Amino acid sequence: MTEYRIPLDPRNPGQFLACCGLFEIADLLDPGAVAGFDDRGRTFSLSTNATLPVQLHLARPDEFAQVPKALEEIGLRYPGCKTPFLLNWWLKYKLKDGQLDKTVFKTWGGQQTPRAMLDELLKQTDPNVPIESILQQSRYTTTRFGVDARTAWEPIDVGYSPNDIGQNSVTFPWVEVLAVVGLQGFRPSRNGRAYQYSTWLQPLGLPGARAAAVAPPWDGLSVIRFEFSMASRGQGYKTFLLAKELEK
Repeated sequence: MTEYRIPLDPRNPGQFLACCGLFEIADLLDPGAVAGFDDRGRTFSLSTNATLPVQLHLARPDEFAQVPKALEEIGLRYPGCKTPFLLNWWLKYKLKDGQLDKTVFKTWGGQQTPRAMLDELLKQTDPNVPIESILQQSRYTTTRFGVDARTAWEPIDVGYSPNDIGQNSVTFPWVEVLAVVGLQGFRPSRNGRAYQYSTWLQPLGLPGARAAAVAPPWDGLSVIRFEFSMASRGQGYKTFLLAKELEK
């Protein structure tokens, strides 16, 4: 297996989720991939036979075995894989009283759709970027999901909303795309009005890593836990903010 080592800021939930998304892709291409975090969570170590990064593409609705629900489900295609990776974590879910509610991590509003945003962000990703720099590749664009805390701002901070005037700002497309993939299987746990995730400090397979990222660690597993909140970025959009490291 090839070991990929990717520096990150573990306090940035977008970068953490992007590493999880890369893990999802690696395991899809090469079942049996293992990954963990080193250097107090500041390096993501991924061992796989898959060649990363890969050029991702949106799948057509007719490429699914079944028609996506209300065409809101999205598939990402990977070279060498016949079945698209299904993304639908933003869909409404049923509450105990039978009412429908949206997932709390849905950060967009208005006329934006996840398909349109992913389509634009995929055009901005560079498949030739060195893997150790994948979380740093940036572009100027108005399109973002708001998962990367480096792009967080509030109208009160800048005096206006860049969304209102269509102003481009620095966006990290690989982080945005990979974090959306990561959220399919690695959803932070809720703690009141905040959300928590953990970097696991030993190599794990994908199922174990999904559990380690959100659940209290089991005996013998070392993790570092983080907690973040979300803020408005205007016009019904939300953004993830930098996390704080929690005491053991």
